Amino acid sequence: MKRVAIIGAGIGGLTLARALYGAAEITAFEKGRGVGGRTASRREGHFQFDHGAQCFTIRTEAFARWIAPMQEAGVVAEWKGPVVNLEAGRVTGPRLWSERHFVGAPAMNALARHLADGLDIRAGTDVLPLEPGGGAHMLRDADGRDLGSFDIVVSTTTPHQTAALFAKLAPGLGFYAGQMKASHALMLGYDRALPIDWIAAKVMDGPIRWISVDSSKPGRPAGSTTLVAHTRSGFSRHHLDTPPGLLAPILFEAMRAAIPGGLGTPDMIRSHRWRSAIVRRTGRPGPWHDAQMGLAATGDWAASSRIEEVCLAALDLAAQLRAELG
Repeated sequence: MKRVAIIGAGIGGLTLARALYGAAEITAFEKGRGVGGRTASRREGHFQFDHGAQCFTIRTEAFARWIAPMQEAGVVAEWKGPVVNLEAGRVTGPRLWSERHFVGAPAMNALARHLADGLDIRAGTDVLPLEPGGGAHMLRDADGRDLGSFDIVVSTTTPHQTAALFAKLAPGLGFYAGQMKASHALMLGYDRALPIDWIAAKVMDGPIRWISVDSSKPGRPAGSTTLVAHTRSGFSRHHLDTPPGLLAPILFEAMRAAIPGGLGTPDMIRSHRWRSAIVRRTGRPGPWHDAQMGLAATGDWAASSRIEEVCLAALDLAAQLRAELG
């Protein structure tokens, strides 16, 4: 059986690994401490936050079939409630959600944990750029340790990391490295209920573009209120290297100004930078695959930053690789 290495254990990488399960010997390498990527969740004391993707929709039959087992397992649930527009510190009207919206339960990372179950995943492993050599690809980590040889290597990481990983074998992939925009997340935790009667808001002015009442999602811990805000890409571009400790108070003031009635002092405040958060729309090139070199790549840049399209791109690539694997 051929060996396939998947670099990145975000939602796309895990979808690919699960779809290839049984067709090859799969090993996924993840630079971070855990799986999930944009669908990761974070704990700060007794507070829990979905600080990346907030929710997702199901628009295609293919994705509906893929997600159905997770719905049946109870790790996907519908997120219901009023959504509003905010401007100048007041609610300017309801925001129409014409589609059903879903989340992982009891946290967004439940999707990733479900997909990862039973897979060979090496977390905390930073894979070095591949070297030319012919034949199987020999992988090493940042400390020079041998990670094994693989017939096919697939990158599902950010465009910058993919371009660096394959730079000596496929330098043309560097084109994709400039196709992503950054965003910051602000996380606020309160040991009490807040007088907010909506579950999410689109903010029409200021540095913040979206606010979620994270604690309103199904399966979340009771007795506290957690809020997650995401910034506009222009703000994040100018504050890309601002230390989180300096940025969090700035974002808190912007959030307090955006929410009617303001916000009291939170019991917990943190910020997080997503360097590659949103794809800059340049079309949908689809996954990249070079069978002769035994290399492939997929991710946001292949489709969009929507969870559904990231998963569908991974399933598309899985079908291509299954045909190659026989």
